[in-house]
Amino acid sequence: MDPVTDATNKMRKTPLAARFTKQLIRVNDQICFAALQQWDSANRLETLAKDRPKAFSTEVFEDNPYAKSIYRRAMDLPELSRDAQAMALQTGVVASVEYVLAYMQDVQDLREVLVGETGEPIHEDAKEEQLRQKIERWRGKPPTSNYFRTLGYFRHLRNHYAHVNEKPTQAFQTYIRSYGTPLNTFWDNSVTDLHGVDFKSLAMTDLTPELAFGIMNLLRVCLRHVDDMVADTVSLADTVRCIVMQIRLEPRNRELPRARLVSKVTARLKMDWGREGDAIQIEKAIETVLADLKT
Repeated sequence: MDPVTDATNKMRKTPLAARFTKQLIRVNDQICFAALQQWDSANRLETLAKDRPKAFSTEVFEDNPYAKSIYRRAMDLPELSRDAQAMALQTGVVASVEYVLAYMQDVQDLREVLVGETGEPIHEDAKEEQLRQKIERWRGKPPTSNYFRTLGYFRHLRNHYAHVNEKPTQAFQTYIRSYGTPLNTFWDNSVTDLHGVDFKSLAMTDLTPELAFGIMNLLRVCLRHVDDMVADTVSLADTVRCIVMQIRLEPRNRELPRARLVSKVTARLKMDWGREGDAIQIEKAIETVLADLKT
C-alpha cells in the first residue's frame, strides 16, 4: 500500500480501550463511594466513641450481623475505620495498575495478531518500557515517553503498596529522582486534575481519597494516549482483514452477501476502532481480503 495513502487509514483506538477504561472507571466509582461512605460513617463513629467509648460493637450495632466479627470497643472504631479506608484506597490503586499492565500485554498480543512482528524480539522486564520500544519500532519514531514513565512510576507504587514497604525501594527511589520532577512538569498542564499528586513525594505520603482520584485520572489518560499510539500503527487493510476473518469464523457467515459483509465490517470498524466513513476504501480493503482468501 502507498505510504501516503496508508497514513490516512490508521485507526483511532483499539477494541481493548473501552473494556479496560470501563474497568478503571468502575474502580474509580468504588473509590468515590468508599470516600463518601467513610466521611459519613467517620462522623457517626466519632460520636459513638465519645458517647459510649467502652461499649463493644455488638452492643452498639445490635442488628448488624458483622458486629461480632469486629468485636471492638466503640473508642477503637474510628481508627479501625481509617485503616479500612487506607486499605481500600491502596487496593483500588493496586487493582487499577494491574488492569493497565494487563492492557499493555493484551494490546501487544492484539497488534501481533494484526501485523506480524519483524526484527529481533523486544523483551523488557518493565511492561511499559517493552511497549514503548515496540511502538517506537512500529511508528519509526519515539513516542511521548512521559506517558510510559508515568505508568512505570505507578508500577513501582503498586509494588510499594503490595509489598507493604515502609519506604520506597532503592529502585523506586532512583526512579523518583530521575523522573519525579519531569513528570510533575509534564502533568502541570491544567488539563488533567491531579488532585494534589506530586510524583516526588507521593510514595512517602499517606494515600487519601483525593490522591487516589488523581492517580485514577492519570491512569485513564495514560491508557487513552497509549492506546491511540498503538491504534495509529494499524492500517485499515490490517484491521479489515482481521474483522473479515473473525466474521467468517461463524459458519452462518461464510456465505454472507457482499453488502451484508460490508455493513458488518463498517459497523465493527466504527465501534471497535473508531474508524468512520471512507466507504469506498473499506469496500476495496474487503475485496482484497476476499480475493486473497480465494487464492
